[in-house]
Amino acid sequence: MYTYDPFARYYDADFRDYIEDVPFYRELARRANGPILELMCGTGRVLIPLAEAGYIITGVDISPAMLAIARQRLEEVGQQATLIEGDVRRVQLPAQTFGLAFVAVNSFMHLESVRDQIETLETVRHALKRRGTLILDLFNPDPTDIAREDNRLVLDRSYTLDGRQVQKFIAIDSDAATQTSHVTYLYDETDEEGRLQRRTMRFVMRWFYRYEIEHLLARAGFAVRAVYGSYDLDEYATGSPRMIVVAAPAK
Repeated sequence: MYTYDPFARYYDADFRDYIEDVPFYRELARRANGPILELMCGTGRVLIPLAEAGYIITGVDISPAMLAIARQRLEEVGQQATLIEGDVRRVQLPAQTFGLAFVAVNSFMHLESVRDQIETLETVRHALKRRGTLILDLFNPDPTDIAREDNRLVLDRSYTLDGRQVQKFIAIDSDAATQTSHVTYLYDETDEEGRLQRRTMRFVMRWFYRYEIEHLLARAGFAVRAVYGSYDLDEYATGSPRMIVVAAPAK
């Protein structure tokens, strides 16, 4: 697993406008029969709104820096949640405790190998109640778009952070044979005196096709209940923006 600590400083600024999935998870939480588990919770982008809505929630993340920000944000809004620093592949969680578990937008794609994926899914199954629900929110791969990813560096966004001007550049180099995207983030920070500091983060993401993810879930002891193409629960199709998989422990 990669270290995501260097990314923690920028995470909230990068994703502050990505809120479209929060109502989706609020509705799932409302229906859940028991506490909620978020794997790879980061700085609490989804976890904190659910805590604010009154739900009992546990978040797991491997990054101490991400969790430190999540704790600070929880304190700022006067909410509580259980935060666990751990590797999602083998973190120790109480058995048959959670009514809902989820891995939000694309986070499951950070698990490169089949072994890592299966171990993580088995960890979740152990922690879910027998009638619990697992949600995986995944990128829906478009071969045409993927073929255009040629490692060219492009400006993604600009913003101000702690009085510094930040420019974020992204380069993606994808390999259809291995279903992986090698991603580079460059953060250029300029202070008030015009001094430039560059931080670089590199990681690999593995994308999935529908029946591949269904097979993985079956191997880990899950049964797929539904596959949606959006947070509005539209039918999954070729051009869907998302691939949202709903699964439950197999009988």
